[in-house]
Amino acid sequence: MKRRGLAFALALVGCPLPFGEAPPEIEVADPDARPDLSFTDWHGNSELFLELPALVRGVDSPCAAHVTRLAPFSALADGRVTVILRRADDDAGGESKAERFSSEAPSTAGIFRPVARPSRVGPHRLLVEVAADGLSETHDLGEVMVYDTALDARASILEEPEAPGRIVFLKEQQWVIDFATAPVREHPLRPTLRVTGRIVPRADGEIEVTAPVAGRIASRAGLFPRLGDRVALDDVLGVLAPRLEATDLASLDLAVTSSTLELRFAQRERERLEALRREGAVPERRVVDAMHAEEEASAALGAAQRRLGQFRRVQRTAGKGEGSVSLRAPMSGTITAIDVAPGAFVEAGAPVLHVADLTRVWLEARVPEVDAARVMTPRGASVEVEGHDAPLELGPDALVVRGSVIDPDDRTLHVVFAVDNAEARLPIGAFARVALVLGDERTALAVPESALVDDGGTMVVYVQAEGEAFERRVVRTGLADRGVVEVLSGIAAGEHVVTTGAWSVKLAASSGTLPAHGHAH
Repeated sequence: MKRRGLAFALALVGCPLPFGEAPPEIEVADPDARPDLSFTDWHGNSELFLELPALVRGVDSPCAAHVTRLAPFSALADGRVTVILRRADDDAGGESKAERFSSEAPSTAGIFRPVARPSRVGPHRLLVEVAADGLSETHDLGEVMVYDTALDARASILEEPEAPGRIVFLKEQQWVIDFATAPVREHPLRPTLRVTGRIVPRADGEIEVTAPVAGRIASRAGLFPRLGDRVALDDVLGVLAPRLEATDLASLDLAVTSSTLELRFAQRERERLEALRREGAVPERRVVDAMHAEEEASAALGAAQRRLGQFRRVQRTAGKGEGSVSLRAPMSGTITAIDVAPGAFVEAGAPVLHVADLTRVWLEARVPEVDAARVMTPRGASVEVEGHDAPLELGPDALVVRGSVIDPDDRTLHVVFAVDNAEARLPIGAFARVALVLGDERTALAVPESALVDDGGTMVVYVQAEGEAFERRVVRTGLADRGVVEVLSGIAAGEHVVTTGAWSVKLAASSGTLPAHGHAH
């Protein structure tokens, strides 16, 4: 709770007083003036900033209750706010005597104005109930005194000087921007090394399909896959019509003719040797060799005829956009690259398309040469990929290999992790920010990274001292892990820091002027 002092008008004599003469009395400009009180409290999913004058029996005390929904951070646009004054003996006898003062709707979004008019003097418990759609909470603001007169209130509540360096940032300013605060607390932290990386296919998870022969890729609709298509092992991906050349046809015709002549010669030689064997002129071995030569010639002729027949079939169908060589998927996966267009001519061995298994990919982290000695056996990694809200956490069992060779091109050491990618949400080639885990986890005081502001080389945070007042704190940081940063000094556990909108508070501090209030205080 903060107590704000009164402004006094002094009627002083403008000359030195004679010895022994009493000084003039201090007169209050408004005898009914009361000190201002303010309270800030967080509870559940709401923040309450309450301002009101000191409570006097039988006198109206207009309240300004600023109510903020914390998730998301916004002004409470409707609902009811009730200020409750409860004495220790109010529940005696089973019947509550607590006094309740309600506001059934906000005067402007987020600001409710109940008027408290207490009827009893003495210490009371000050409670504020907030009731709205999806929100029902009670803020306990501690003990407050109800005085008999305004003079008693002024005598009891001493003026507190404004803390130096306070930054005023009104609720009306907070509610219209992306803004949030969070209490400082302990987080589990791991020593990490931040490096870059990218998503790559596994060493055995990508295959390049090449043209087995020179020819033309079939262009008929439906015979060629599209980028991103899923394929299964041995699926037909396309067909290739081999290139037709007159020299090829002549060579095949010559091979058939030569094989026919060789077969005829082998047959006549076998018949001659069989006749000589019957007369006893040659041994049995000569006849067996002749039979073997005849079989070889017959096989050679069959092969030459098949090659010629295949070529002629291609020649007959090539003009219709068909072919005889099928391009089949060497593995199940996804088409990740297409190197040629349907209808294009390719040489033998030229790449046609790539098939990759995206259900399990690799993260290739690249450690700068200067940090390579720090990375022996990583215990895991935290990976941030553009387009993904939450970091991907990898355990020690995901480590595939810690490289032992510095890449000569970028002077980095490669550390590879296996990543499950069943839904193929991680595209091949995606850039990643990687935090390699290098040691054991420990607990330490930490704040979100978004709370830190680099102010001219000095790391600072903005602490919410009360609802509309903030303090700039210089902090010393330590470990950074999973979106939070260890704070070694500058703030204490339980204090609320600005986690979203810290730069807006910094700009408010730099402006040097106090913003005009959108409501009476």
